[in-house]
Amino acid sequence: MAMRYQETHPWLTFRYEPTHDFTSMRLGEAFSKCQHLSGSPLQPGLAQRLAAIYLAKGVNATTAIEGNTLSEADVREILERHKKLPASQEYLQKEVENVRDVLSAIDDETRAGTPFRVSATWLKNQNARILDGIDCADHVVPGEYTTKPLLVGSVYRGAPPADVPYLVDHMCSWINGLLDGVAAADIGDDVKFVNVFNAAVLGHLYFAWIHPFGDGNGRTARALECSILAGSGLVPWVSSNLLSNHYNLTRTRYYARLDGASRQGDVPGFIAYAAEGFVDMLREQIRDVQSMQRGVAWVNYIHETFQGETDGEASRRRRMLLLALPEGSYTPRNKLQTLTGDLAMLYANRQEKAVSHDTNRLKQLGLLDGDARRGYRPRIEKMDAFIPGTHAHA
Repeated sequence: MAMRYQETHPWLTFRYEPTHDFTSMRLGEAFSKCQHLSGSPLQPGLAQRLAAIYLAKGVNATTAIEGNTLSEADVREILERHKKLPASQEYLQKEVENVRDVLSAIDDETRAGTPFRVSATWLKNQNARILDGIDCADHVVPGEYTTKPLLVGSVYRGAPPADVPYLVDHMCSWINGLLDGVAAADIGDDVKFVNVFNAAVLGHLYFAWIHPFGDGNGRTARALECSILAGSGLVPWVSSNLLSNHYNLTRTRYYARLDGASRQGDVPGFIAYAAEGFVDMLREQIRDVQSMQRGVAWVNYIHETFQGETDGEASRRRRMLLLALPEGSYTPRNKLQTLTGDLAMLYANRQEKAVSHDTNRLKQLGLLDGDARRGYRPRIEKMDAFIPGTHAHA
């Protein structure tokens, strides 16, 4: 029996033939970077910090796309420091906390090791969590399919409400079939990664097209995408919601690609757009991890260098000065003694020449660059052992 969606939404074909083009090259790079991240050691405290940063980024991005006006800094204050907003902004905070809870639950499910499979019940639960405690239009029931035709962004119409249960069930079976095929296939992890990425983006795309709920569809679609990536065992949790950042940063293109995928059938174009953004976000994330690792290596190098120093009090002061200096800029000489409260106390009863003695000794050790005129900076570039064209050990 023909359904109405076949006339109104003929692009809902539940078929996709992967292309072997520039997108595959991008996804090959994405796979390599995910492998790199998975094997990157970090101290537990730094790993937690990185996870908190990217959780906040993901929460901020997926709510901002839907109109939440809080900044990333605001979101971090709420999530990390339990900041409470004024009553007039409580709904914005609630949106953020709900998405945080959804993403945290996905993390917990991933850690349990159970392969992810999507169902109508799972999608309804995510939507109910996303809309919990949030004022919605009268026709919206959190976690329940819409019974009212939806106009999205004054341009795009959701699938006919009568067809929604069938379409959601069909989508779940299709996506699960793609994931089961990946799990069963005797192929390398790189090929599995490409297929999982395609399944995640297709799940996002088809869910957005169907638009089964009265509200919260975009957030639910991105939760589905995140779950597929995180549950694959091929994408680190800290990277699984990076696509939300990409969609938010390129919001105009995001909506244009969604529209082009439906009206013009350019599904490969949407996947290519997602793959390009995912790689960009992974590059940024690797830079963050490398920066943290570089900082740890620098601290260890400082302590190793000072092991042979015999002046205990002066050595402690010089280590503290070096570790307090900001990277990448010269700090004026008259600011050195007050970089931290502890440094100010150590220099409080010292003559002015103590600063000169300390900076001269640090320069002799190869740890400090600069002079009284320019100011001083730490030579942390000594940690850049493998960057072409650098002279890290000079």
